[in-house]
Amino acid sequence: MNLFRWPAAQFLLGMLLVLNTAHAAPDAEAIARGTALRNGGNLQQAIDYFSTLRTASDQDTAVAATGKMGATLLQMRRHAEAETYLREAYGKTTGIERARLANELGNLAAARRLKLEALRFYTEVRALAGDDAVLVLLARINEVRLVERQEQAVLLQSISNDLASISDPLTRARLRLSVGQLMNESGSLQMAYENFNEAQTLAAKSGDTRIEVDSLDGLAQLYEEQGRKMEALRLTKRGIDRAQAGQGLFADILLQLEWRQGRLLAAQGANDEARAAYQRAIEHIESIRQDIPIDYEDGRSSFRDTLEPIYLGFIDLLLKKADTAVDNERISLLRRTRDIAELIKQSELQDYLGERCSVDSAQNEALTGVAPGTAIFYPILLKDRIEVIFESGAGISRYTTAMDAKLLRDRVTAYAQSLRYGEEGYRDDAIRLYDVLIRPFEKDIKDQGVHTLLVVPDGVLRLLPWTALHDGQQFLVQKYSVVINSGLSMTNQAANRGKGFVSLVAGMAEPGPTLIEKLSKSSLEQVVNPKSATRSGFALKLAKGDTQRAVSVTTRTIKGVKRAVAWKEELALPGVKAEIDALSKILPGTNLLDATFTTGRLHDEFDKGEYRIAHLATHGFFGKTGDQSYLMAYDDIVTMDGLQKLLQLERVKKNPIDLLTLSACETADGDDRSPLGIAGAAIKAKAKSVLGTLWPVSDQAAQKVMISFYGSLVHDGVSKAEALRLAQVALIGNPDLEHPYYWAPFIIVGNWR
Repeated sequence: MNLFRWPAAQFLLGMLLVLNTAHAAPDAEAIARGTALRNGGNLQQAIDYFSTLRTASDQDTAVAATGKMGATLLQMRRHAEAETYLREAYGKTTGIERARLANELGNLAAARRLKLEALRFYTEVRALAGDDAVLVLLARINEVRLVERQEQAVLLQSISNDLASISDPLTRARLRLSVGQLMNESGSLQMAYENFNEAQTLAAKSGDTRIEVDSLDGLAQLYEEQGRKMEALRLTKRGIDRAQAGQGLFADILLQLEWRQGRLLAAQGANDEARAAYQRAIEHIESIRQDIPIDYEDGRSSFRDTLEPIYLGFIDLLLKKADTAVDNERISLLRRTRDIAELIKQSELQDYLGERCSVDSAQNEALTGVAPGTAIFYPILLKDRIEVIFESGAGISRYTTAMDAKLLRDRVTAYAQSLRYGEEGYRDDAIRLYDVLIRPFEKDIKDQGVHTLLVVPDGVLRLLPWTALHDGQQFLVQKYSVVINSGLSMTNQAANRGKGFVSLVAGMAEPGPTLIEKLSKSSLEQVVNPKSATRSGFALKLAKGDTQRAVSVTTRTIKGVKRAVAWKEELALPGVKAEIDALSKILPGTNLLDATFTTGRLHDEFDKGEYRIAHLATHGFFGKTGDQSYLMAYDDIVTMDGLQKLLQLERVKKNPIDLLTLSACETADGDDRSPLGIAGAAIKAKAKSVLGTLWPVSDQAAQKVMISFYGSLVHDGVSKAEALRLAQVALIGNPDLEHPYYWAPFIIVGNWR
């Protein structure tokens, strides 16, 4: 499968859309300039260009630009915006032009998995196309994508036969290229080869470098998938040479080609050449990052499928080079590795949140030094090993542990779940993981007087409560403050607390009737009762009067008034009132409880722009994506985007929140993406740091931790990380609360000072 294709290319290659201008009455030259930007993968530039062109005095040109803008937005998976522009243009056209826009609207419907609507539009294309055989073929090709895979081969064979009737060589090349891709996806490899080969020959004769290069890429992919690596490499290099010689924009396809070249060279052991190819691929990514959709047309993640494998491939080669390097070269290679890993962190968080702007705006300049008394742990998970990069004021080093990725995932997941469910017998795993992640650097930590560990966890290690790692004598938290960072480049490291501790403390002890009404709607039930791989039951016996702050609605079968009562009881947080009362004596500012804790009141309070701390004692859940994550106010759910809108106020922007505390949140069980939601909440709220929890916490433990944490922060002047450490250590010293279930889920993410 060709992994790196923009969404519109799931239906047709971008170049096929040039066909839409072939008979255009508008300013064809002006439209073609924007189309060239789009075909080269420069989607945002194309949108900006078409946006300007929409103001043209020539009405036909303005309408054509509107349609092209909609098609480009579709390619970026900005579906709602795409529909607005496509339908506007569709409503102003007739005949062939309307047929072309109907084709795009069919593509939009297919992207939304609205099969019947898509087929209706494609049928309209055929009806309006008249004797335009090319448009009819486009509709037929798009229809093929909507049928079952086993049915595709016969339909594609028929289309392939009909392509022989297309007299224009370049048009036929474009169509052959698209059919070749579909043939490959459906498993008709010989037919795929024949279509790619003819497309390449026709494009070369017609002088269309872009189609020629894409055809070479398709052929190289076929050979690579069949294990014919030398032939794949030869075709890939040929495609790169042609792209570099062509007069056009080729960053998107060069990215694909250089990535393949890097893979094939690495397989041959030509690591230096492979590393250079990966470097070029990453440079191409960075040049068009804004144009890469967050996810592809079939719902696959662009991060998982394309970006992460390229970054990790490059990291693997950098570390292999570092194996034999010494002194300054070794240091340079390790820092370069960490810089590339930062690109992974940024892309992964963008993928989680479903957009790039928030993450981009949260980025800081690269870390140039490490604060005294601080050390950075930067684990990187590769398929056959764990690499831990350790940096402190004394320099940078690395430790490698050979371990299969699945074994690590199983071990970390089992350990995290044993704590989440209050089970005993966790100590051995705590020591084993300590041996891999911390023990190799024990001497350096001790000799350098380190007191704070900054951890940038990777993958499944995000599920790990690092404070609960054990050296055989003590938990890690008993020796060091521990901070979790989603990425060094996205963490504000400034120590200044601004205006001190003026705080907004809000809590929901009981949900309001409007919230219950909204939650009772079927569309929201899954939000508050997410599926998760849970164990048979909770092992610890909580103290009398203690409860678990968990989102666990089990009232689906209850109807009417009894249902609402049951929801209210299950979502109640009895300890929140006591928590709010206690914190009101420690933190100066405003307190909101239940009926005063509404989304409207939150907006009004944040609009004042005076709060440095926002403490929200309410249900929160972080799922697999930002769309599956939320907080509860008394009257409504606040999504991640809703949180951002709530805090996109001028005064908040000028005086950002120093600490956002979520004292009753939880992450999805066993999902290593869900902890990204805590960092995502910080980014959406423009907060320097977040205090959150990895799993549903004890009501009693939460109260004690929060009171101790804020007491140390306000009265003793210690860092946020140290204040949390002291609160956790106090629980370890309490015989009733010493199990890591009670204290280990609390984590500081972001600025720790």
